Amino acid sequence: MTPPSAFFPTLLTFHIFPFHAPITLYVLDAPFGRFASKTSNLNVNGNIAWAVAELVSPLTFATTLLVNPHPTLNHPARVLAGLYFAHYAHRAIISPLVLSPKRSPLHVLVALAMGLFNLCNGYLIAMGLAFYPPQAEIDWKFWATVGGWAIGFMGNVYHDEVLNDLRRPPSERLVISHLPEDDDPKSGRYKVPRGGLYKYVSFPNYLCEWLEWTCFALAATSSSTVLLPLPPLSTLRLQAGLRGSIVKLIAKTWWPPYLLHPTWMFVLAEITSMLPRALRGHGWYEEKFDNYPKERKAVIPGIL
Repeated sequence: MTPPSAFFPTLLTFHIFPFHAPITLYVLDAPFGRFASKTSNLNVNGNIAWAVAELVSPLTFATTLLVNPHPTLNHPARVLAGLYFAHYAHRAIISPLVLSPKRSPLHVLVALAMGLFNLCNGYLIAMGLAFYPPQAEIDWKFWATVGGWAIGFMGNVYHDEVLNDLRRPPSERLVISHLPEDDDPKSGRYKVPRGGLYKYVSFPNYLCEWLEWTCFALAATSSSTVLLPLPPLSTLRLQAGLRGSIVKLIAKTWWPPYLLHPTWMFVLAEITSMLPRALRGHGWYEEKFDNYPKERKAVIPGIL
């Protein structure tokens, strides 16, 4: 059984996504969070928009497996599917709708871009686990990567809650999130986050999420099936025009085989999305706070 005809064109098209990184690093900031415009007529409720956009991923994942004929998921693939749903249960429901205080408004274009990203990713991860699964035998290496996923997931949740605490009344805070001397009047409602890996970097939640999905990809590609056989261009049923031309260009050039597996493509897409924002956000912290810790890096301790 082979993947649906849409799988490879979608996967190859998804490889275009990381090329936005130079734009978001040097040209513009995505209009949400601290960089959101408070006056745009295209703003929507931040909590609800975030939840809806993130729900696209698990709903697409589940729908893809329901409507497309596919091999039965082996046991490791089922474990990974459970981890995928656990992540999005928190990210799409618990975090924005239960735990998070009121968020900054979200520009509708950001919400739509998030939804489109999650639509492609949910489809590709589902098909990747079904047609190119990890080895059927669950061994200690698999459980080690699952453990790494859990550490990354819990670290991401913890450091997100540190940020949420900065917007909660003192009596409702869950963790020690800042110090009194960080209440700089010129910073407005923003404060210097403290605790955990914030000692070393400004965005430990990003670093932990990268660890989470890197371990997920390692677990998903624990066999030779990671070397996906790219079908001939004639079988890809490419659309005419710009999209078809770009896909043909990518398919004709050398590309690391690991990136032909959707789980590794997800890791690359996340890093190229979040690294520019971490670098710009770190600069914003340093500009906003006179007493911002000099030893902190943006996202990788001691390096970047």
